[in-house]
Parts: sequence; C-alpha cells; structure tokens
Amino acid sequence: MSNKLKAGSMELEAAFIEWLRTQGYNPADGIDPFFRASDFVRSQMLMIHESEKEQLAEEARLHLERRCGDATFAGQFPLVYHCLDDDGQDMRYTVTLTLSDEGAEWLGRVWSSDAYLGEVQGSGSGPHTHYLDLARMHIESQIKRASAVRRQER
Repeated sequence: MSNKLKAGSMELEAAFIEWLRTQGYNPADGIDPFFRASDFVRSQMLMIHESEKEQLAEEARLHLERRCGDATFAGQFPLVYHCLDDDGQDMRYTVTLTLSDEGAEWLGRVWSSDAYLGEVQGSGSGPHTHYLDLARMHIESQIKRASAVRRQER
C-alpha cells in the first residue's frame, strides 16, 4: 500500500488544500494544525511503520513549507484575518468583497479553533470609502456579538 503522506504526493497536497479551505487558515499558518488535527494525516500515520513516522512527517512538513512559500500556491487562498472575541478567544475570518458603482457588499466566513462558526454579511457605500477596512470593522464588531454570526453546518 502506498503512503500518501509522502512529500510531493498529489494526495498530500490535495488534502492540505481542502483542509485549509474548510478550516480557514493561511497556508503557512495551517501546516502545524493540519498535522495535528486532519483526518488525512491521522489515517496515513496508522499505515506507516513506527520507525519511519517521524522522518516521513518531517519531510512532508518541509514539502508543504516550500509549497506555501510559492506565491502562486499561496495566492489561491484568501487572506485570513484574526481578532479576539469578547472572551479573548482567537477568531479567524476571511472576507469576500463584491464591488459595484453603488458601493460594496461583503461576506465574512468565521472560524474559532477547528470549528466553522458561520457567516457575517454586510454592505456599505460612500465617497472615498476603503471598503475592505469597512468590511473588516463590521465583521469584527459582529464577531464580538456571537449571536450575529449566522451559524451554518459544513
């Protein structure tokens, strides 16, 4: 049986990409959590002989670090922003911004730890408005009001 955790394997990269998208991490920040919490890594580790686990995992980590340093690879993921909620817990979110002649609409996707919490939607307009800053301020204010995040199952 082939080891899919091997550095450079297409299965490793595909699992990492899918995990980053569902868990809301920037590529470089997501390597350690990926190895700690992903079902893919957990299932592959069960198939590796004990004497090879550490070396194969380290080679796979180094491969993913190199890939994350590639601007073309990293550029396919949205920026992930951080803020603290009222309890001091680190929250992650992404912003999808849609611009038009009338203003902007945004959608923020919010995560905490390894849980997807849901979405925050908003819109704004005005002369000389920096819409990304406006969207981020709105999303962060809503994160502080936990009931404002529309909960969704993924």
